[in-house]
Amino acid sequence: MRSSALYKNKLFFGTDDAFSRSVEIVVTPAIFAAIGWVFDRWLGTSPWIAVSFGALAFIGKIAAEWYRYVGRMSGLEEEMTADRPTNQRGLDRVQEIDDRLPTGVTLEERSET
Repeated sequence: MRSSALYKNKLFFGTDDAFSRSVEIVVTPAIFAAIGWVFDRWLGTSPWIAVSFGALAFIGKIAAEWYRYVGRMSGLEEEMTADRPTNQRGLDRVQEIDDRLPTGVTLEERSET
């Protein structure tokens, strides 16, 4: 008997997405470096344009992944706090402190003479 597509999707959720993102992080700078290499050959400037295009693409992909991660985590945090039940014991309220001393207790030091 075959599993339903929904079950497979829940079981492997995020695996294919992580693999595709990791491939993008590697392939995108390589493509930009190849385009830079073509410009280098055309202008005769050695590897400088290829290196700069590759580095720029790598930094751009890392920044994009960082912002995607931050956005996803903030969404999950909001979802977790929204689903959290209210505090029944009142621990989320401001605590009132009773700083009065019991009867007969003073803060004055005793002198042992």
